Amino acid sequence: MARVDKAPRFSAEEAVQFARELYGLDAVASPLPSERDQNFHLRDRSGAQFILKIANQEESPAVLDLQNSLIGFLGAHPTGLEFPHVVPATTGSTITSVNGPDGAPYFVRLLTWVDGICMAQAATPHSAELLRSLGAALARVDNSLEAFSHPAAHRALHWDLHQAALARPHLDLLPEPQRRLIEPIFDTWAQLDWSALRTSVIYNDANDYNILVDTCGSRVVSLLDFGDVVHSATVCNLAIALAYAMLDKPDPIAAAAEVAAAYHQVRPLTASEVEALYTLAATRLGSSVCYAAWQARQAPGNAYLNISNQPALALIERLAALPPGWPSEVFRRACGFSTGAQSAASLAAARRQTLGPSLSLSYREPLHIIRGWKQHLYDSTGRAYLDCVNNVAHVGHSHPRVVEAASRQMALLNTNTRYLHEYLTGYTERLTATLPAPLRVAFLVTSGSEANELALRLARAHTGGNQVVVVDVAYHGNTNALVEISPYKFNGPGGRGKPAHVHVAPMPDVYRGPHRGLDAGARYAQSVAEAARQAPDLAAFFCESALGCGGQIILPPGYLKAAFAAVRAAGGVTIADEVQTGFGRAGSHFWMFETQDAVPDIVTMGKPIGNGHPMGAVVTTAEIAASFANGMEYFNTFGGNPVSCAVGLAVLDVIRDEELQQNALTTGNYLLAGLHELAARHSIIGDVRGLGLFLGFELVRDRATQAPAAAEASALVDRMKDLGVLLSTDGPFHNVIKIKPPMVFSRADADTLVDRLDKALS
Repeated sequence: MARVDKAPRFSAEEAVQFARELYGLDAVASPLPSERDQNFHLRDRSGAQFILKIANQEESPAVLDLQNSLIGFLGAHPTGLEFPHVVPATTGSTITSVNGPDGAPYFVRLLTWVDGICMAQAATPHSAELLRSLGAALARVDNSLEAFSHPAAHRALHWDLHQAALARPHLDLLPEPQRRLIEPIFDTWAQLDWSALRTSVIYNDANDYNILVDTCGSRVVSLLDFGDVVHSATVCNLAIALAYAMLDKPDPIAAAAEVAAAYHQVRPLTASEVEALYTLAATRLGSSVCYAAWQARQAPGNAYLNISNQPALALIERLAALPPGWPSEVFRRACGFSTGAQSAASLAAARRQTLGPSLSLSYREPLHIIRGWKQHLYDSTGRAYLDCVNNVAHVGHSHPRVVEAASRQMALLNTNTRYLHEYLTGYTERLTATLPAPLRVAFLVTSGSEANELALRLARAHTGGNQVVVVDVAYHGNTNALVEISPYKFNGPGGRGKPAHVHVAPMPDVYRGPHRGLDAGARYAQSVAEAARQAPDLAAFFCESALGCGGQIILPPGYLKAAFAAVRAAGGVTIADEVQTGFGRAGSHFWMFETQDAVPDIVTMGKPIGNGHPMGAVVTTAEIAASFANGMEYFNTFGGNPVSCAVGLAVLDVIRDEELQQNALTTGNYLLAGLHELAARHSIIGDVRGLGLFLGFELVRDRATQAPAAAEASALVDRMKDLGVLLSTDGPFHNVIKIKPPMVFSRADADTLVDRLDKALS
């Protein structure tokens, strides 16, 4: 590697002198940025433009001849690019020399100028058209260079990705956080099978300052600086381009996939090359950071050395947060190597043929999601989406501890509750310990719907009653019995209306409802008491601890305590539906009903309990459980199996160890404040509400009339999807944007959400 302090240090005046003496040019000169050589832009009296290149002391004439030969070779082949011409000196030589102030010789060359702008300076974000142009251009160059050879290309070069081990020692110059990010890249690089990769002479330096594009920023027109030409694995040429194409992109893998797919269309990659592609691109970024650290120590005043360093570090940090293996899967799909991969259009058509028509898809243009990781979902094109709505993945999509617990136990045993097992009792003990007394007896099931169905049976067995009081717009599950007690369904499209055994109390909505003062909770609870009095054989009062389908409604203070007292006085059982709200989402408390200073008789759980594994639970009192034990055995084939219990334990462990309840409190408060600031700037936001990471805001066309802005809410959700954020609507008028992300949602994610909402609403 050439030392930075060996780089030439000639002045612009000396460059003018060299142009006149060596090439007979009367020109003006201006310096151009460079890493280890010195370049000057020349313009003569006629307006003709050139580049004067002065090589560093360690560059050999053979390598300079390699560069000149390659430029001439590519200029004579159908690459679709314009290459400079090597201008001979007045002596006829294409490589001359000058003496420096130190008396040492420096080799000089002159190239014609090619018009265009650097890709790094083109308008961003780079269009898909430009990225595809880059991939196709590099493929044509690599196709041409299959027939090129030069003895000097077979050299040891530190920028050759086959020699990336040379960069690794410089990791010690980096701060510890950066070392932790980059070291695994080199570990993966060391596992590459280089014998499986095709080789040739490659350009080897398609960084965004060496790629020349047209002034419209839509097409690659040339490549600059051939100082890193080397004989190596051909795919390294593409990998280097991907490394720089990903810089500063909102979806770096999607950008890289565009380049790779276009390259593959012109020059088909092998399966081995596609598998190596992401590792090689990441290695280029890691090597660049390491060499920049070394060179910056040698020449702290050279600003060029850090042009790509900070963006490269930022990109490495983003790439480290991606799900393992996902970038390679995207590249496989882009190049047609992914088995069974189908387009979104073909999958949608298959759904229409094989699935019931009542199953819906989100968004006008449905997403083809192939991976989930932490608080993001990833589609087949390489786009990442901040997931602000899928509360099922409570501790984060594909959490390694949950996945490992499930796979480990699945390999050992998966059976039912008719056998003794440590995980069954261990889990029920841990779960019930999170609840206030006397909630100590658990039944394990496989979904929230099943939990609510069982809770209804428990209530009826204990009271002997049949009738149920529910809150308007509530949804409690998809079984027949639960649809009958879910106004969201029985009063919605296809519903049959309220059954006779169901009594509906109004939503305790302090934004739209009649009660809004400090006594709103007690006054709304009076409606529950009236409904209970109209039910002579009352079995239960079902209530979500915060209303999801109702529009992210937070119950007013005192509501549950007063409502529970009224229901019990009427002989009914109180049931808190925590299917959407439990397990720390409230932030201040583990269970949302605890924020009401109330204790139900039965609690139902689902969704977050298994982080995507099909689980549910009912926890009740010993007295109610005894009433249910009337001689008819209750058996659930899958509820409480060892795999599910292992998953449930892992979820509880992660909530505790990663302090996710505390995160819900602090991040939720931070996001709530951001949403209130957003409402101050956008009058379409009529109300902001929520606790912890259970939040929402309601869109209205007029704040005075509260006219629902349902169409605008749907349009906002679709626009946010385009901006890389997933949201959804709910509420009786479908005008409430609901926010209930995985609990690993961070302050940075909150900033992203608010910033993109602001952009979309503007």
